[in-house]
Amino acid sequence: AKLGLAVLFHEKPFAGINGSGKHNNWSIGTDTGLNFFYPGKTDPARELFVIGIACLSYGLMQHNDLVRCSVAHAGNDHRLGAQEAPPAIISLYPGTGFEAHVDAIIAGGELLGYKAEKKTADTKSTAAMPAPCGVEDRNRTAPFPFCGNRFEFRAVGSSQNC
Repeated sequence: AKLGLAVLFHEKPFAGINGSGKHNNWSIGTDTGLNFFYPGKTDPARELFVIGIACLSYGLMQHNDLVRCSVAHAGNDHRLGAQEAPPAIISLYPGTGFEAHVDAIIAGGELLGYKAEKKTADTKSTAAMPAPCGVEDRNRTAPFPFCGNRFEFRAVGSSQNC
């Protein structure tokens, strides 16, 4: 009551104020410690990464309706009057660097060759140095983005607890 707010466990009940959204972070690994969603530093690790993302992409394409239904409910679909609801199509976004690598493969390039290299972001200011940034996706609206060594399913509502 101090700020004139009420406690609600809805996904995002107030415009302009962060809600209690939920993200599911996950990855796939082997019993020997290999992470399918870590770009790695060796050719076998990079190959596993490319294959892992290809399989995940295919799975999302084949079962998009099932994934979408898993997060579809009234509270989640109508965040702020449906202005910030989960998208109707669940898309995968591994970042611009990997997207360029996929384009190169489609054009006849090698499966190997992707390197997750950190870059710098131009601050557009003469008073500040370029800022180092990671390889992960920082597009906060992507429903299923790459986050460096895992994917994050952002369309899940806070009321959906495991």
